[in-house]
Amino acid sequence: MKKNSTFMLVFVFAALVVGCGNKTHPVKVHVDPDLDSGAIERIAVFPFSSSVHDSDDPDEMAPKTMDRLFRKELDARGDYKFISPSSVEYALRGAGLDQEAKQFIDTWRRKKEVDENFIRRAAEALEADAVIVGVVDLWQKDEVDYRETSTPATYVGATITLFRLEDGKMLFEAADEDFLEGATSEAGDRGAMISGSGAVQSDRASNMYKAPEFEEVAVKVARALALSIPRR
Repeated sequence: MKKNSTFMLVFVFAALVVGCGNKTHPVKVHVDPDLDSGAIERIAVFPFSSSVHDSDDPDEMAPKTMDRLFRKELDARGDYKFISPSSVEYALRGAGLDQEAKQFIDTWRRKKEVDENFIRRAAEALEADAVIVGVVDLWQKDEVDYRETSTPATYVGATITLFRLEDGKMLFEAADEDFLEGATSEAGDRGAMISGSGAVQSDRASNMYKAPEFEEVAVKVARALALSIPRR
């Protein structure tokens, strides 16, 4: 593995605003001076991986959800030919590169290192100019206890990185985080029925004060990331 230490990144902020107060989305964008979007036509989209702790996403729904929503947002663009994760996996498996691909994604997620040898071999198998690697960084719900006066909220964050297949150079990266709040719960107003031991026997209002579903937030993040890719 060779660490790509030649990144000369320019910080820019996307102009797309999709909620979260006055914060712009994505919240951070890096563009390499060597990026020439006109030279890139076919982009292979790797499946999302996840840095989320198992306890926050035991069923691994975070990468699956982001795969689906991100792909839908990419389909709305007409300037690039995006190769879907399922087609990417099929091509890599056919070339005997599926395990190396998983290692490539994992090593990038954990160490920010690029296997340039794999990149060059993948270029032939994928017949693409670049690849996008996505990582889910945040997948969290803050629920409210019936004894609290507080507001439930759901948080989602993800990062996408674009690599040139010719040499493995990172040309673009965008990171976004967003959230949605539910209804504020007032302590003592929930009407919960509590047993003598303190256990909740009934809390009919609990559904009113639940944190929003993950997909409601994830779709905003997926849209911001898809739109942040420089136009061709």
